[in-house]
Amino acid sequence: MGESFDMVTKCMSFTLNEQFMEKFVEPGNHNSGIDLLRTYLWRCQFLLPFVSLGLMCFGALIGLCACICRSLYPTIATGVLHLLAGLCTLGSVSCYVAGIELLHQKLEPPENVSGEFGWSFCLACVSAPLQFMASALFIWAAHTNRKEYTLMKAYRVA
Repeated sequence: MGESFDMVTKCMSFTLNEQFMEKFVEPGNHNSGIDLLRTYLWRCQFLLPFVSLGLMCFGALIGLCACICRSLYPTIATGVLHLLAGLCTLGSVSCYVAGIELLHQKLEPPENVSGEFGWSFCLACVSAPLQFMASALFIWAAHTNRKEYTLMKAYRVA
């Protein structure tokens, strides 16, 4: 009779250094060479959310300054920062999907594991369009207020 091999799945947490380790052409085989595409996709999908968060926080500070100074130009900068944050979020989601697809080409998932995306992935997919909409609203508001401000100046001169 043939032997039965049961696969054991266990969750592991990785340290920060382990997050940035190289990915290999054959997962688990350190002699197979480094897969640069998977390595940098993994690093990008790990770093880009932090870059996006930093841009959003910096945009919030500039937006607060725009309210205090009552100036239009910081509002445009806030819109541009929201646009860059949305691009970082979208890039992170894209890197994650591409990395998972490349991994599944090299290594088939176990039979009892379903390859579905979780709630945090769905949240990231929703957050990128919301960041783009916030960017558009900030830039539109700055543009609209600039026209009204120019009309008010013309009225004062007349």
